[in-house]
Amino acid sequence: MTVEKKPCLYCQTENEAERTNCSHCGMALAIKHPENKKNKLIWFSKVFWLIALFCLLMIIYLPR
Repeated sequence: MTVEKKPCLYCQTENEAERTNCSHCGMALAIKHPENKKNKLIWFSKVFWLIALFCLLMIIYLPR
């Protein structure tokens, strides 16, 4: 059984996911860790392709 860990943003100590404060320095642990870049990358790629498609449609649609 693996125990989920999340690092403290201040001292980088690994803490159990259930904790609200760091066991080493006492700082509050982030609920959403900024190292989770997967969601941001997925969001960015969707927005990028929507903007690219919109630009392509405007090039075709707009009168010359």
